[in-house]
Amino acid sequence: MVRFTAVVISLVMFVTPLTADAQGRGRGRGVGRLGTVPQTGRAYEEPAFARGYTDGFKHAQEDRRDRSRYDPVGHRDYREADQGFSSSYGTLESYRNNYRAGFRAGYDAGYRDDTSKRR
Repeated sequence: MVRFTAVVISLVMFVTPLTADAQGRGRGRGVGRLGTVPQTGRAYEEPAFARGYTDGFKHAQEDRRDRSRYDPVGHRDYREADQGFSSSYGTLESYRNNYRAGFRAGYDAGYRDDTSKRR
């Protein structure tokens, strides 16, 4: 009986994340299927995140080059968050949330990127 209970609990723990992922729950929260962090998939699925990431990366590179402080929210693109919006993407508010998440991720990666260091 103990073995049967352990098997059932293990099966439930394995299947539950799969069904939630299939239903689209957790989308846009940074965690993909089976707990992995999406790298390119999110950009493909969410144009707002991809656009925000690109813009954030670009602004971070400029800030780093100019020796400005780390400040992603200080940029107008971040505050407005409507660059590239199309009504086919859904609501503007949802687009803005995904754009800002991408902007922060891109800014963080761009500000910490060592490939642009001057020698």
